Amino acid sequence: MSVDFRRLDPWPERLEVPEVQQHKGMLIRKAQAARTEGYEVHSRTGFRGALYWERWLLTKEPGQHEEARVVSALELSREAGDWKEADLVLVHVDRSAVLRELPFVEHWRKLVEEHLREQVANEQELESAFQEFKKQPTEATVLKVRETADRIAEVGSPIAVHTILARVNAELAEQEEAEMHLMALLVCRPLWVPYAVQLAEHQSRRDIKRAFATIEAGRRLFGPNFWLPL
Repeated sequence: MSVDFRRLDPWPERLEVPEVQQHKGMLIRKAQAARTEGYEVHSRTGFRGALYWERWLLTKEPGQHEEARVVSALELSREAGDWKEADLVLVHVDRSAVLRELPFVEHWRKLVEEHLREQVANEQELESAFQEFKKQPTEATVLKVRETADRIAEVGSPIAVHTILARVNAELAEQEEAEMHLMALLVCRPLWVPYAVQLAEHQSRRDIKRAFATIEAGRRLFGPNFWLPL
């Protein structure tokens, strides 16, 4: 799973609705292109990032374009293979008497019920393989983690996959690969500060200029005081 996730910029120019809309569209286009080219992990990561921003728009403009954004968020959850997020979108739907009566809602409830258990089981299997690696880091346990991650990455759970592979690669001193997965996590959850800090700290061990670039990009969105060592 050697993919350069630097092709997916996690952040828009500004945290304003027009810029976020534009950024979300860019991620969707890149995700669609990656899927066409056969890069499924890259594609699902891009869709997961677009999903994050769609949910951001739901909270920043409550009541505006809400039905369209709910449908988009559910569809992006499916494309990313992240049914946990689809379940959270349905929680949002249930808070609105208008939204929960829409005809597509029950269809999505059935889809979430069908696929969420599979996602949870996949992530538990990946975590079990990782724990075996932690107990005994051998070629066999490394191979098991990677084979499990590769299989799961084809159907979804991008955050779980990137989290585990970043940790495994870091422990094996495969720093470039670890960085790629840390970057992918930031695409998936771009405003979660620990991901930005973790990426910058990892980069600082190998390329201080790249680390400062990450910090400065984070400051531009989060403000000057976001940088707190983990």
